[in-house]
Amino acid sequence: MPQIIASVFAESREQVLRQAAKAAMAGADWLELRLDRWPLNVDLRPAIAPVQLPVLATCHTPENGGRFRGTLGERRELLTSALLAGAQGLDLDLHDNWAPPAGRTRLRLLMRSFHSFTGVPRELPEIHRQLMATSGAVAKIAVTAHDLADAAPLLELLRGIDQAATPTVAFAMGRTAWPTRLLALCHGAPFVFGCIEAGEETAVGQVPVALLAGLYRARELGPATAIYGLLGNPALHSLGPWLHNRAFRRLGVDGVYLPFETSRPEAVVEMLPAARVRGLSVTAPFKATLRKRCERLSDDAAATDVVNTLVATTDDGRFVGFNTDIDGVRAALAPFVDADREVAGGDRDAVVLGAGGAARAAAIALLGMGFRVTMLGRTLDGVREFAATHGIRLGSLSQTLPDGLEPGVVVQATPLGSVGRDPEERPLPEWQPAPATIVLEMVYRPARTRFLRDAAAAGARTIAGVEMFLAQAAAQVRRFSGQVLAPDELRAFLAGVT
Repeated sequence: MPQIIASVFAESREQVLRQAAKAAMAGADWLELRLDRWPLNVDLRPAIAPVQLPVLATCHTPENGGRFRGTLGERRELLTSALLAGAQGLDLDLHDNWAPPAGRTRLRLLMRSFHSFTGVPRELPEIHRQLMATSGAVAKIAVTAHDLADAAPLLELLRGIDQAATPTVAFAMGRTAWPTRLLALCHGAPFVFGCIEAGEETAVGQVPVALLAGLYRARELGPATAIYGLLGNPALHSLGPWLHNRAFRRLGVDGVYLPFETSRPEAVVEMLPAARVRGLSVTAPFKATLRKRCERLSDDAAATDVVNTLVATTDDGRFVGFNTDIDGVRAALAPFVDADREVAGGDRDAVVLGAGGAARAAAIALLGMGFRVTMLGRTLDGVREFAATHGIRLGSLSQTLPDGLEPGVVVQATPLGSVGRDPEERPLPEWQPAPATIVLEMVYRPARTRFLRDAAAAGARTIAGVEMFLAQAAAQVRRFSGQVLAPDELRAFLAGVT
């Protein structure tokens, strides 16, 4: 069973004991004490002896991503002091030829580490061989991936390692690369490093221990765990991991769902173990690109010619493509449309703002509900054939709606106003909806965008994006697991998150 190591810079006795207590409460199995900042003339025993978790002592120089600027002798003396004070683990850099004192300590975990802060070295197999030259050691390889796809050689290395013979922790650092820490566990790695709380990371990409232990079930991940995830750019903001990982736990599925943010989605799909990837969600801007990965499409996906859900059909990387966004739009709109007979049916217009994959799904859903549909976009070339096929009118997305267009339903299907963008940006800044117009926002983070607030202030009946998100996610859960969870059950998984 993998173990979770909470990493913290040691600065004072009081701080260490406080952090150790927090780490234990969060679910850590070990406490890594980074001694880079520890004062050389201060005894470590009062800081280490009372700690209830086993302690892994580490002291990295700037060349290895650390902050220790003393001499080699001082560093070794510091690590020896930690062992004599009760530390049970020691992490030594690859080229450190020092051996800890024999017979005088409680040492039971020896790591040999390699760090690269510039990229992913070509010679990873040789680096691994050198790390394992120390008998009984656990190898730790931490490299830097500027894009998640850059981590491909690291995962290839892990696939070829016999963890029973050569236990190895290997992961990529970087803002978008942190899922490799959990993918390593799926390849049998014995440990994962995390921070105690967000904002207290000792390395880029560390995940809080409580999330590792809880949401991501780090101790339960292993070679039998199925891999799921979201491909997008951006993707790290998604609520998908909160929803799907909790759904898997509820349904008894041994799977983990991770956010795969990348500019090279096909490369990320290729680097994942094909036999283990059972399903993928897809968001902008890859819904058309990843349609090409599918050996066949559902009727809804074929109608839009884009996908937001890939379900593996074999163990060799082939998928069936679905578009559960259509389910989401239908479900979110239905209670409002069904209650308003003036709006229901083909005697009223509906407008979709946007011309991307989400907009296509909204248009197909509205057509199926009997509306005449107009799509408004800033760039329309990519959607002209789709519009002609389905009898959809096109127009330019500017300051307000075109003259003469008075829709009963408006669906906002652009990324404007979403997390990471200007919260005040919105389409149609000069448009005022008529009272009782139904306005659906497809952005779900933040919970209420500027566009939705303005529409509500004008008297429109507004539908938050989370309603559409939950309905499409319920359809994804069914595709991924073959089991059913209602949107309201999924809503409970997001309590306190949105």
